[in-house]
Amino acid sequence: MFRYRVHLEDGSDAGEATYAQMIHLGDEIHLVAGQRFRGVDVVEFDEEDEWPLIGLLQVEATSS
Repeated sequence: MFRYRVHLEDGSDAGEATYAQMIHLGDEIHLVAGQRFRGVDVVEFDEEDEWPLIGLLQVEATSS
C-alpha cells in the first residue's frame, strides 16, 4: 500500500490517502465523497526514511 500526504493546488491540506499502487503525475484519484483529482506533483521520500508515508502529493480538481 502507498500512503501519501495530499495537498490541493492552493496549498491547503487534504489529509492522507492510501492507494494500492503508486500515484504518478496525471493520474486521476478520488478523495472524500467521490471528488476526482489529478496528480500534478509528487515528491517521494527516500526508502531509508522511516515515515509511514511514501511521499507528498499535490492535486488539482478535475471536471466531472
